[in-house]
Amino acid sequence: MKKRKNKYICALCSKPKTELVMKRLLLMIILCVFAGTSVLLAQARVITGTVTSSVEGEGPIPGVSVTVVGTTLGTYTDLGGNYTLSVPANARFLSFSFIGMKTQDVEIAGRSVINVVLDQDLLNLDEVIVTGVAAGTPKKKLAVSVERVDENKIKEVYAGSASSALQGKVAGLTVISSTGEPGSAATILVRGATQITGSQAPLIILDGAIMEGTLGDINVDDIESIEVVKGASASALYGSRAGNGVIAVTTRRGNLLTEGKSEIIVRNEYGYNSLAKKYNLATHHQYQLQDDQASFPYTRYRGVTYPANYPGFGDEGVTGSRIIKADQYLDNPYARLYDHESEVFPGSGFYTNYISAGSNLGKTNFLISFENNRQAGLVTETDGYKRNSFRVNVDHRLTPKLLISASNLYVKSSTQDPGGANYYNGGVFFNTLLIEPDVNLKSENPDGQPYLFVPNKWQEEQENPIYNLWKVEDLTKRNRILGTYNARYNISPAINVEGKYAFEYSVGDYSSYEPYDTWERGGSGPTYSLGTYYRRGTNSFSQNFQTTVNFNQKFGDFNTRAKLSYLFEKQEYKSHSARGYDFSLGGVPSFDAIAGNKSITSYQDEILAKNYFAILYLDYKDKYIFDGMYRYDGSSLFGSEARWNPYYRLSAAWRLTEDIHIPNVQELKLRAAYGTAGQRPGFADQYEVMAISGGLTQKSQLGNMHLKPSLSKEWELGLNFDFLNRFSFEVIRSITNTSDQILAVPLAVQYGGWPSQVQNAGSLNSKVWEASFNAAVVRKTNFTYNAGFIFDRIRTKITELTVPPFQTGPQGQEADKCFYIREGEVFGAMYGYKFLTSLEEMRQQLGADDNIDNYVLNSDGFVIRKGTEGTTEEKPIKKLDEEGALWYGKTGDSNPKFKMAMTNNLSYKGIGLYALLEWKNGGDIYNKSAQWLTRDDRHGMMDQSGKPDYLKKTLSYYKTFYDVNDFNDFWVEDGSYLKLREVSLSYTIPASALNNFANGYIKGIKVAVLGKNLWTLTNYSGYDPEVATTDGTQYFAYDFMGYPNYRSFAASLEIKF
Repeated sequence: MKKRKNKYICALCSKPKTELVMKRLLLMIILCVFAGTSVLLAQARVITGTVTSSVEGEGPIPGVSVTVVGTTLGTYTDLGGNYTLSVPANARFLSFSFIGMKTQDVEIAGRSVINVVLDQDLLNLDEVIVTGVAAGTPKKKLAVSVERVDENKIKEVYAGSASSALQGKVAGLTVISSTGEPGSAATILVRGATQITGSQAPLIILDGAIMEGTLGDINVDDIESIEVVKGASASALYGSRAGNGVIAVTTRRGNLLTEGKSEIIVRNEYGYNSLAKKYNLATHHQYQLQDDQASFPYTRYRGVTYPANYPGFGDEGVTGSRIIKADQYLDNPYARLYDHESEVFPGSGFYTNYISAGSNLGKTNFLISFENNRQAGLVTETDGYKRNSFRVNVDHRLTPKLLISASNLYVKSSTQDPGGANYYNGGVFFNTLLIEPDVNLKSENPDGQPYLFVPNKWQEEQENPIYNLWKVEDLTKRNRILGTYNARYNISPAINVEGKYAFEYSVGDYSSYEPYDTWERGGSGPTYSLGTYYRRGTNSFSQNFQTTVNFNQKFGDFNTRAKLSYLFEKQEYKSHSARGYDFSLGGVPSFDAIAGNKSITSYQDEILAKNYFAILYLDYKDKYIFDGMYRYDGSSLFGSEARWNPYYRLSAAWRLTEDIHIPNVQELKLRAAYGTAGQRPGFADQYEVMAISGGLTQKSQLGNMHLKPSLSKEWELGLNFDFLNRFSFEVIRSITNTSDQILAVPLAVQYGGWPSQVQNAGSLNSKVWEASFNAAVVRKTNFTYNAGFIFDRIRTKITELTVPPFQTGPQGQEADKCFYIREGEVFGAMYGYKFLTSLEEMRQQLGADDNIDNYVLNSDGFVIRKGTEGTTEEKPIKKLDEEGALWYGKTGDSNPKFKMAMTNNLSYKGIGLYALLEWKNGGDIYNKSAQWLTRDDRHGMMDQSGKPDYLKKTLSYYKTFYDVNDFNDFWVEDGSYLKLREVSLSYTIPASALNNFANGYIKGIKVAVLGKNLWTLTNYSGYDPEVATTDGTQYFAYDFMGYPNYRSFAASLEIKF
């Protein structure tokens, strides 16, 4: 039982001098701002007008944002493109903006009617960024790296959740679908790793509020845009939670509709998943066969006696042992071959039903939606993932100065995990690959249950994977409620105050049930397990309250935006679990029916944080840009002597094209930024921890009152170059040093018997190149073709380590010994033993009485003793160090040399064709799955059938590579790939063609055929080079019998009313 309260929670309420100073300073600044802007409260006047498009045939534009420059005042155009806006008497400019059009700032000059014609913005220069900045800022005026992905890019091919929707769309962002398990969230890394241990996951912001859970439950249909805040310089505004970057998701609202307009969207998608690739498995064996083999439908081994009428499965009446052939070649055939992968991974359907209704009623706008999502995955006898989500977003203007908003989301989901899956030893996926191919998995058990539990007498350790899938029930149920409530009051045209409250409440229920009559392996053969039952309940409740003062004013040629804010965070987490063995009554999954041992555990924690921050944005004549911010964070997760930590940012940009006319160049901008961000320690890291077992306590971890969050400091330089009204190019160089790494440090005996302490004990340095290029290749009235390219190269090195070097890795049998952490090494290095591949290497380790002429390279390229080729004596030779011991060192690097992606969008008269290609060059993977296949004689390379005699290798030769599970370079494979990630072919029926259909109620119809992961070019031998295994927080390039990724085909129909 582990239960510990945070004894330093109240320390945040003690108001240290630094906090009081921050509060007084905040109050003084607010008062000064109010006083300095009182002159703005002059008498208002009304301006009207119409906004139209310069594009031939488009006419008035509804939904254009019209704002008073230097204030927070604004409105939207109606269906006819008309607007009416009350502006202060001293207002000088109006700003007109709309997605896909160039923003225009128009001088009022005493006019009461202002009509505007907007031009197309083919390069998205006026795309507005809202995350990590003082206020909504056009991308062309940004001095830091924030990338916006709008819904058009996200919804070309609908991802199962928001977590995987960003794949291949943002430079510097690594999105890995490390498992095909339905409902699992993709792994996201922003500019690579920043933490040696602990989570690399970015902070998630949903509709302006911090989200504690993953994006795996957030449906894509509801999303308006996703913004990726890259690096410490951009994410500094989020302080001690943003060392890994920030992902900000904004959902759709009714305010995007023009006033008086309503819209209903109905979308249905149905598709099918299938295994994209199968393992290369051996279909021959090394055993001697009986002379009468041809007369029987099952494999008959010499040395084995079979009973009369033997059905070909089971061990009843079977005696003796199989005899290995003298040559040890795997070239004898099995009598029959079953495709076990097809039986376990038959594929299945998936679907999404979605409906939303939105309306803009003037003072009130709303959007409500419902989604029904089912992802069955690949595995037989398993339901997979089900999700229902309900959303209600509402905005209401109570008075001309007061706007209130609410965002509400309820998600109910359930996941039936593959029964018998064991992420420590591979479980059902392990058994699927290792069972010999002549085994019938659909034979019955002695009691009539399907799927014979141990289907092969010769592999008594291998269980029937389908039996566990059918029999064992693993079910996870989750209920999540997220709410964000905001009130904004305009004190003056230049100043508004905001109050925001957000919460996330999540309840989880995990259960695992093995009935009384579940077969298990016993000492004398399969027997009933008598059953086990496990239940675990979790309850998490997070809240945050934020109050903000926003300032937006133009002083002559200076545009000024500022923000002062206070954020309070509170998180509570509770869990309890119970486990019982041996049912007294079958068929009753209840602890009341348990006759054997029962155990109960519980855990709870509570975390508080207070944060103050201020940000100032200035630009002069839209060409010289400055941005600065400061944040001061206090958290109960920090040690008592390091309770408060500061963060800051300074950035600047120069838009050369606003100063210098360069023919055919629309934008040339240089920018630089420096900023800091952090990553908080875990709940228990600062405390003394005792392990309790059987009523006895044992020291586990020494406390550390000086423990701080890790600190990322980043320099960033950027260049933006947009030219010829059709090309856009950006290149970024980023260097980040993350110090104060949070590591468990082993302690000497003089520390009172405490074995370890969590300390700030290391540094990581990351160097990043990013580039993007977008081209409007063809621009015709009825035909367009746009192409986009992104590139990144990330290098991360351990520059300081004040603890001894240590091994690390994911969960699995000794998997935590695959990767090595030491000072001066790249992060992600694999260490192990090495087999010699050159005679020169062999020459360097020859003994005094040995001669290089005694060795040759074999047909596989490995050094062997001469004369042993093709015999049972042929064995590859390992490298030795200078002392004559086995060499141990770096065998691989999981970091790719670079990544690239290309998007293609082609449109012709309503027909759309989209494709996303991804290329990962380099990045090694340790293929533990293949190593274990060799242990059980199932790896395809061991199959010698059809090979000429001079190329054949023996069983013992391959067993040398297996190496009794030691890590060696033979199993390090290149993970490079070129992947056709997404494809869609769509047709949108023009609105004009629907005017006389269904009384004009249908405003649009779009039909599409979609595909995901359709094709992969790779030399990697596993299911998919896009694979990783976790230790619970970090992901490693380590392939170990996981749920395989798959390809998907789907058809989608969307109707707008």
